[in-house]
Amino acid sequence: MRWSRLVKSTVVVATFGATACSNSSSPNNRPVTLSFSSQSTGTLATADRAPANDITVTVGQNTVVITKAQVVIRKMELKQSATTTCPDDDQSHEDCNELKLGPMLVDLPLTATASTAITAAVPQGTYNEIEFQVHRPTNATGDATFAAANPNFANASIRVEGTYNGAAFVFTSLLSQSVELEFNPPVVINADNKNITVALDINSWFKVNGVVINPTTANPGQPNEQAVTQNIKASLHAFEDDDRNGR
Repeated sequence: MRWSRLVKSTVVVATFGATACSNSSSPNNRPVTLSFSSQSTGTLATADRAPANDITVTVGQNTVVITKAQVVIRKMELKQSATTTCPDDDQSHEDCNELKLGPMLVDLPLTATASTAITAAVPQGTYNEIEFQVHRPTNATGDATFAAANPNFANASIRVEGTYNGAAFVFTSLLSQSVELEFNPPVVINADNKNITVALDINSWFKVNGVVINPTTANPGQPNEQAVTQNIKASLHAFEDDDRNGR
């Protein structure tokens, strides 16, 4: 199952190898980076930031302070047609430029900026969509090395740490799903130093029915699990962000 939203894009945090459907040394290729942001496309006010640049969300008497947020990404492709289907395998496909197979752990920046995670080279052209997987590592062979290096993610795709009304919490999600985000307007890659940002609006994750909830009530099997899962899905956007300010 997939979900999609109309969005704009930004780019990311550490450098990895990348593959594309054409030779990476082709003179037609251009460098592109992928960044992540923890905010919506609208700028977060300074007042919404704790002194340590954590994210603070307050509604009424309840306050969530987020001090760390991480997500596992498995596969990422830029698509030149919104109708293109990129098969879930390791092969190259026309109109699908694969940036990362993963799994890869992304530390989401908690400041009002974007951090760069992937650098790649893709053919010049107009791109309409980015597709990737929020991935929950399992016992599968391909996940074994990653899970051993990141034991907190042996059965979780997202992990958030912080406090709720002063008490420490850890939230984890079992979400494992393909994500398709459309660029609006499309991203034209025709020069060097293009950046695409994927934004996850963490401020919205733990608001349910207008109330800030205790994130532990959204852990697997808890009553707010599905509501927060839907919030996470709805929070995703992507857009061109060449100055990497997360907006």
